[in-house]
Amino acid sequence: MTDFILYSIKSGLCLALFYGFYQLVLAKETHVKRNRIYLLAAILFSLVLPSINFTIEHDKLAKVNQVVWEFENSIEDQLLVVDSDSSQETIFDSTFWMTLLYSLGVLTILGRLILNLVSIFKIIRANEIKKEGDLNLIYLEQALSPYSFFNYVFLNPSILSKTENKQILLHESIHSKQLHSIDLLIIELLKAIFWFNPIIYLLKNALVEVHEYCADQACVIDDTNKIGYQQCLLQHIESKMNFNLTSAFKSSLTLKRIKMIKKSNTSVWAHLKLILIFPVLIVSMLSFDYSEIKADDSETNVSTSKAIFSSPIKPAEKVWISSPYGYRMHPIKKKKLYHAAVDIAAPKGTPIYAIADGLVKKLQANHVEGKAYGRFIIIQHEGNIASLYSQMDAYSVELGEKVHKGDVIGFVGTSGVSTGPHLHFEIKKNGENINPADLIDFTSLKRK
Repeated sequence: MTDFILYSIKSGLCLALFYGFYQLVLAKETHVKRNRIYLLAAILFSLVLPSINFTIEHDKLAKVNQVVWEFENSIEDQLLVVDSDSSQETIFDSTFWMTLLYSLGVLTILGRLILNLVSIFKIIRANEIKKEGDLNLIYLEQALSPYSFFNYVFLNPSILSKTENKQILLHESIHSKQLHSIDLLIIELLKAIFWFNPIIYLLKNALVEVHEYCADQACVIDDTNKIGYQQCLLQHIESKMNFNLTSAFKSSLTLKRIKMIKKSNTSVWAHLKLILIFPVLIVSMLSFDYSEIKADDSETNVSTSKAIFSSPIKPAEKVWISSPYGYRMHPIKKKKLYHAAVDIAAPKGTPIYAIADGLVKKLQANHVEGKAYGRFIIIQHEGNIASLYSQMDAYSVELGEKVHKGDVIGFVGTSGVSTGPHLHFEIKKNGENINPADLIDFTSLKRK
């Protein structure tokens, strides 16, 4: 749910930027077909761009991040303190309620969409269909504004003159030929997914406007035709509304359509304004995920073969891997959680060794006994690798000290949250947790 919320925010930002650009730069121009393409492309880009991971080169970040452990964020990797008041987990947490609310919104919009479709098909089945060219005419008795759905045109001929009938059929045929109903279905489905985003509703209104402008523009040939067509629009301005999924000859934007009909054609040079969309794209991309390409220097190219690294605890009786890397049954919470470490059970006071040459970058001097990691050390190694040793009983090194492979750096204990003496051991490469077993041979520590 968290990933979807983040994606929705990024997608909403894209939609807002594209819509803002449309209203400021393109909306008042007569290049309506171009505007339709722009709005559809804006929807596509807003859905795709947030899911793209952009890669940039960032050498310094690679040399720093590997020694940073987000202890608060990785608390589930440890044995968590369970208070008596919170021993029973809440079944319906905030994530559940957010998911439930979102699902209700989706079901409501989808339900309305399905009802509209069912109503349209009921009308089609209940009435006689008359073919006229590529159009299927459905004659209605209700005094509704003429409207169309794909190649079906719904109208009441008794309230139309011959001239009006001809103009309306031409208008609706344009909706049919240009497949405006597909646009409306797409936008309704997006409304169901992003019902909480107000921009999607504004974008739908803009798309409906463009549909009407496209049909109007194809119907108006000369100035004489303009006058008659405008009069036809005004005749039906008080007609009742129809379904959301249909293209109506009359709509609440009639006056806007009349103003657009009266406008002089915009110069073809106005298409150059689309160049201004590139800054909008750049601004959108600033909010996206990216990954760093580490510098190809000698430090990064250090081999990470198992021969270079040794086990932090030597094999002995009562020494074994008590919890491997990956998903495991939490010893206290009794459910599967991700464990970004290897736990090695050993008697209290067992020596802990540096796995390779390095520098002690962090030494926890102010730990709270029985909580979190307890006493821990972080050692920085070559090749953007760092190792963490926690739950220690005591240290034998100091902050900033250079250590060599095999040096004793401390002793096994239970200084943090623990069910018994053990070493909680993590490795990071380029700032990301990796399985210590990828670098160290733990075969001799496996329980027989």
